[in-house]
Amino acid sequence: MQKSARVLISGLLCASMAFVTTACNTKVTENTETTNATVESMTVFEAATTQSTTAPKKSTDDTPVQPATYNFVKLKEKSSSVMNEFDNYINKKKYNGVVYYKIGNDFEYIGNNGNANIESHTLNSINTCYYVGSITKQFTATAIYLLAEQKMLSIDDKLDKYYPDYEYGSEITIYNLLTMTSGIKSYLSADGVIDNSYSSNGIELSKDNSAEENKALIMDWILSQDLLFKPDSGYKFSDSNYYLLGDIIEQVSGKNYYDYVKENIITPLGMNTTGFEYSSKAANAYQGDDSNSYIYYDGVGYSSSGLITSVSDLLKWVYSFDENEILSKESMDKMLTPYKENYASGLFVNGNRLYQSSKFDAYNSMLSFERNESEIFVTLSNYKNSNSVNLYSSFKNILSPFYG
Repeated sequence: MQKSARVLISGLLCASMAFVTTACNTKVTENTETTNATVESMTVFEAATTQSTTAPKKSTDDTPVQPATYNFVKLKEKSSSVMNEFDNYINKKKYNGVVYYKIGNDFEYIGNNGNANIESHTLNSINTCYYVGSITKQFTATAIYLLAEQKMLSIDDKLDKYYPDYEYGSEITIYNLLTMTSGIKSYLSADGVIDNSYSSNGIELSKDNSAEENKALIMDWILSQDLLFKPDSGYKFSDSNYYLLGDIIEQVSGKNYYDYVKENIITPLGMNTTGFEYSSKAANAYQGDDSNSYIYYDGVGYSSSGLITSVSDLLKWVYSFDENEILSKESMDKMLTPYKENYASGLFVNGNRLYQSSKFDAYNSMLSFERNESEIFVTLSNYKNSNSVNLYSSFKNILSPFYG
């Protein structure tokens, strides 16, 4: 990342930190409203990200196609007007959460609305911590590739190396787990297929259980299920893939998954507000479904969806990609190469754009960025009725006059 751009971001973030109350010490409470639960949805977000800063212009002749980009000069001149439109949209749609949008070196928007804690009148801010659902998977994938670099595993390892009694262990590789091509059912979705509802699938999870007890129940369920399709023959997003990867990380490293990720990724990047499954660090969830409370139990989110972090920390994560701060360039390139359905390892990839959206009960999140950091969009919300995908799409529409 260019130094001038990083200085600009740091300055604005520090300014925001000085005037906005932080909320990393609040906790998840019972939700005040009950609505239907939703889980991670990828297809809508893929449609919303078809416009990229490197998308080609249409050509009617044989003239070489030139990459499209933003008119940065025009965007800079109209930045106040654009930011006002962003603010108006957030207020009109009652989007509650935090939004960060950076384009080039001269356009940077930070918006926040709603409460992290209604009772204490604590506002959402760039330092507020949220459950981010499937954004967790990027960190788990990074840990796997790091262990591969250390020669402690191979992404081509078959699962029977780690689960000798697993019926399909000789057919599924770690790479199949990374790329959602294993055919394994999702442990938190009805019938093991992600749609618009959560399901405990008969797993007897309990808030009184330890993380290890709940984890053992989930692992038993995952490893006892029939597959949805023959491994490597198709693609299906499944939380179970990344749950298994967390367990493999523990087997190989000899450390707790949380400790390994913290020591090797979170701490080196200075992500000081980031952690796992500690409810006291997260903003309160509003408009969620009380019947889904089990997804917050210790050990349930784990390496698939248990990460709690803030916008300010996710920016540190974004910066690490282009500079290869955690992985070598070779490993990072492999991790970010799409395999099936635009899914790479831990996130979707479309050209230079990396992205993931998620719904985790009331929590909404989206992270979308160019690997060279020329465009970064992050939004986190603790209100279920706030739709992060629609927000992103609407912001892109507002920016469309400056693109071409």
